[in-house]
Amino acid sequence: MKEIGNAESLKEKTVLGMGFFDSVHTGHRVLIDTVKETARKLNAKSAVLTFSNNSYKQFDSESKLIYTYRERCLLFDELGLDCVIPFEFDCKLKQKSREEFLSDLFGRINIAGIVCGYDYKFGKGGLGDAEYLKAVCTEKDIPVTVVQPVLQNGERVSSTLVKETLRQGNIKKANALLSVPYFMTGKVIHGRGVGRFYGFPTANLEFSSDKMLIKSGVYATKTIYDGKIRKSVTNIGDKPTFEEQSVSVETLIKDENADLYGKEIKIEFVDFLRDIKKFSSPQELADRILKDLEY
Repeated sequence: MKEIGNAESLKEKTVLGMGFFDSVHTGHRVLIDTVKETARKLNAKSAVLTFSNNSYKQFDSESKLIYTYRERCLLFDELGLDCVIPFEFDCKLKQKSREEFLSDLFGRINIAGIVCGYDYKFGKGGLGDAEYLKAVCTEKDIPVTVVQPVLQNGERVSSTLVKETLRQGNIKKANALLSVPYFMTGKVIHGRGVGRFYGFPTANLEFSSDKMLIKSGVYATKTIYDGKIRKSVTNIGDKPTFEEQSVSVETLIKDENADLYGKEIKIEFVDFLRDIKKFSSPQELADRILKDLEY
């Protein structure tokens, strides 16, 4: 999948999906499927427009991302898109009118078609919307497809709903909303070094400061590295047994030969197992982790 940076132009005919795609949930996937199908019909490239940074910070400094830009790119690649076009959300972009935003877009990209969600907003004050986009593109003879909301069990699928579900630790529901297991990626860094003492390696994940952490607890997970998939248990939060209050992401892998320091890994979350608790001794904790791994 090709990344079209800020200084580059896309001269080939392109069908563009417009949105943030911060969780690439089932609704986003319907939109992306529509982009690919429209591109196939028009013999054009398929691409999506997304923010390369955390645009939420412009409105709320505490807001975090479900998936970082790089994690979204992994999903876009898996979904078979040809290109991703990153925009950095900054004060300059925030002040652009809807007319200026579209003028810049059409100046950079040879747009053959556009697909957006029913609630898509752009331009200063969010004055640009799907209806305005259709009006502008009609004059240019460019088709615009507006994707309607996707419902799941009577609820409208949205990134807000995904965030709420993850904060509750309801991984199974979140995974259904996302269509694939929720995941985190990052580099393994040195931690406390006690994992091998218990008979299983631990991997402490270095993750982006913009990444939203899900509910503290212990999760059944799969850890993926070097093309391998290993069963694991992942602790998100503090470590009261060791009197440690700092929040971390630590995955314990059922593979005693793994040496992961410095490697990039992906942790897929399968189910919530239990809340974090203080055990009477490290050995009692180790015994419980073995039971968690057996699950």
